[in-house]
This record gives sequence, C-alpha cells and structure tokens, in this order.
Amino acid sequence: MATKESRSFSGWLQRMRRTGEFSDVTVLVEGKEFNLHILPLLNASAYFRSLFNCSEDYPTDFLRRIDLNCLIGGAQAFSVAADFCYLIKPNYTLQNIAKIRAIAEFLGMTELIDSTETFLHKNVFDRWRSSVAFLQQYQRLQSPVDEYIESRCLKTITVACTKAFSDTKTLSAPIPLSSSGSSNSWQTSPCQVLTDILVRTASLPDHFILEVIDELVADEVNLNLKCRQGRKVKGWLDHTIMVECKSNQSKCWVVICLTRMLERSVTPVRPWLELSSQYWCTLLEHVGCLMKVADSEILEKLEPINAFLEQRIGGSLHELDDYLQTYRFEPHTVMSLVSYFKDVYGLSDQEWEEVATEVDSCLWKIVDAARIPVSAFLSLIEAFPATSRKSHDLLFTAIQKLTAKWSYSSDEKLKLWRLVSLANLSPVYRDEALNNAYFICQPHNLEHILEQHSDELKTIGGDDRQNLRHIMHKVIRASLKLLEENSHRSQEIMELQKLVYTSSDGVLLL
Repeated sequence: MATKESRSFSGWLQRMRRTGEFSDVTVLVEGKEFNLHILPLLNASAYFRSLFNCSEDYPTDFLRRIDLNCLIGGAQAFSVAADFCYLIKPNYTLQNIAKIRAIAEFLGMTELIDSTETFLHKNVFDRWRSSVAFLQQYQRLQSPVDEYIESRCLKTITVACTKAFSDTKTLSAPIPLSSSGSSNSWQTSPCQVLTDILVRTASLPDHFILEVIDELVADEVNLNLKCRQGRKVKGWLDHTIMVECKSNQSKCWVVICLTRMLERSVTPVRPWLELSSQYWCTLLEHVGCLMKVADSEILEKLEPINAFLEQRIGGSLHELDDYLQTYRFEPHTVMSLVSYFKDVYGLSDQEWEEVATEVDSCLWKIVDAARIPVSAFLSLIEAFPATSRKSHDLLFTAIQKLTAKWSYSSDEKLKLWRLVSLANLSPVYRDEALNNAYFICQPHNLEHILEQHSDELKTIGGDDRQNLRHIMHKVIRASLKLLEENSHRSQEIMELQKLVYTSSDGVLLL
C-alpha cells in the first residue's frame, strides 16, 4: 500500500512539473520561463534554500520570479535539473552531461551531482578510449566542472599510457595482409595497444596532449631500452607516424612525446645513443620532415627537440650502427650533424675517414634535394681533415650533379671544383675530369697533370718520337685550357709558370 501511495505521489509531482499547475515560482533561463514549485526546489537545491526563508509563510497569490539568464549550462540543462527536483530520471548524454553537472554544482543539488558522477565514471572515466573521445568533442564551459572532467580524463589517459609503455616489450610494424594497405588489412602488431593509445592521444587538442606529455616526462615514462635498441624500431616508428597518424599535427605530437621522454632519460655522458642509433635517427628524420609543414606554434616545440637530436647524433656519427644514407635527412640536417661531429675530441684517423665516407655517400641526395649555397657546401666538406678522404670519386660526382642541376657563377664553380684533387680520383673519373674546364684550370690539378706527363716523358726513349709528340700535345692542351679559363687570374698563372721550365732538349719538364 505504501508503494502505491509513493507511486501516486511521484506521478502527481511529475504531472505538476509537466503542466505547471499550481506554480508558485517562475525561473527565467536564457529567456525561457520555467513555471515551478517552491517545495520541490527547496528539497533538492541548496541554492534555492538560500534564497528563501523556509520559515516564512508565502501568500498563495504571490508569484515569485528568479532571473538565471546567465546560468552556465543553459535552459536545456536547467530543464533536466528541474525535472530531477520532481523525481524525473535524467536522460544523460555525452553532449549534455557536463552542462548538467555544472548546473547541479551551481544549484547545490548533491544527489544530482552524485548521479552525474556515476554516469561519468561508467561512460567516460573508466576507459582511456572513452576519455580521449570525450575530450576530443568537449567544449569548455568556463566553470569548475571543466577542471573536474578534464583532470579525471587526463588522469585516465596518463595511467593507460604509462601502462602501455611499461607493458610493451618489443616493437614492430604490423604486417600488411594485402597490397591495398587499408586500415583493416594489417596483421596486429604485439605493440598495437601502445600504438593505438599514442596515436589517439596525439589527436587530442594541443593543451590536452601537452598536459599528458608533461606528466609522462615528469614520471620518467619511456620505452624500455630493449625496445629502443630493437632492429625493428624504425619500421614501427615509420608506420606509427606515417600510417596511423592521420594529421600532421598528431605526427608532430608523437615525435615530441617520444623525444622528450628520450631527453629526460638519456645519460649526460656518452654513449648517448645507447648502443643503437636507429631510434634516434628515425626520430630526427621525421622531425626534419615535419618542421616543413608544422604551424608556428608547433614549430616552436619541434625546434628544441630537433636541436637536441642533432647535437647528440652529430656527436656520435662515428658510432652509428646504420649507414647515414639510410635516413631521409634534410641537407641542413646533415650539415648540422657534421658541425657537431667536428667538435668531438680524440677521434682516430679511421673514425674521421669512416664518417667522411658516410657523409660523401649522402652528397648525391643532398645536392639533388635543393640548391646549396657554396659556402655551406665548402663548410660541409672542409669540416673533415684533407687526409680523411682517400677517394674523391663521390665528391666529384656530387659536385658534377650540383653544378649541372643548379645555377652557380663561374667563381662559385671554381671554388667547388677546387675541393677535388685529381690524384684522389679513380681512372674511371679521371678522364672525365680532364674534360671539365673548371676542374682542369685548378692550379693543384694542373700541377698534378704536368708532374704526371713529366714522369711519362722520362720513361720514353729518344727514338719513340711519335709517343713523345702525343704526350707533348696533351701538355700543351692542358696549358691552353689553363690560359683560356683563367686568363683573368694572371697572378695565379704567373705562379704556375714558375713551376715550369724548358730543358736543353726542348722538352717541357717540372
């Protein structure tokens, strides 16, 4: 019987809410009038209890009006809160829950606050995916509820990120099951959970992802050393950044997150690369590419991590476990790496030679990518001791391509070709070099040619006049090229002439 009375009272109360019958108070929100009743409001809301003196006897013919036009949450959310006062069950959605929570806090409706908290825990806070999805569509209300919801969501995400990094033991890119490369044609990778949470978190609004990164870095979260040293780490990074991330912004945040973790955990003394350079170099490779497409705000965050990676990798170029040309480094990146490398002390001749060879192997891609200022190219080559290059073949082909593809003045071409020595060219390139006017007119190259021809003359007997004439013609042609191309450099020509004299037999010798 009590249950029936309760139900009948509840039904009557809800009917009063729908009809506005016997209303003794009107609440105005966003221009909309709500005809309500004082007693339900007093029972559910501390705010309304503070407005009215409960001991006062209100005359029944007096209609009170309360203006809440500036109420955060708006009329729709207030309607749900008002219904709750009349024992009407709220209909929560992910779109209205924050507004209802904000109004419940403003009105001091404890039971409604508890109800919204239950909904949020069950549908948002309990799972990191739900928290990410909620923050992606969340619009701040400029009320205390913002801090409550955002902090709880970010805590859920941060805890999940920490666990994913901790639980990941190996890294590898998923294997494509078909040639289509669509998202559903990949075999799941053992580190897929980490990949998912990293990519989805990186898609959050900037201020949210920055808070997550700051928290992870402060807690010294990072991939374990075994993962960073794995031979498949480049494949995982490339797939995560280039395939999984759907926007340049999320790509930037992934490399910022991973690099800042690395920066926090790295030792202050060498070796910085922890026995494996693949992880470091792949991060730098992607940072360099992303800096070209990042907006000004994200660029400010990429620049310091780019400098950090360049400094540490550049100081360990002789310790790389992959060829430098394996990575798609920008020309200015290679130059920066070399500038840091040349400041390393105690390097052996072999280490200088190995790194010089590595850099030379990248020259073809560097000169093909963009027009490089002559001063920058000279600095790149002259950063190494002259003895570090036993062969100038790679340097020769790079300068040949550089001057053929891009426009340079005659003086600039002369400066470039001055870097190449004929004595360090293999026979296959030597003949080609002798037909290059800018190369042959270099004093050190002409000197080498004259020395070579002089040695050839000494080996020929006086009776072999035909060979002698042929060699003399080669000497004359070389001298004429020098006079033709360098006529404006009379001082240098005079210096060369001092090296040449004619013997009593009329043979040109040094």
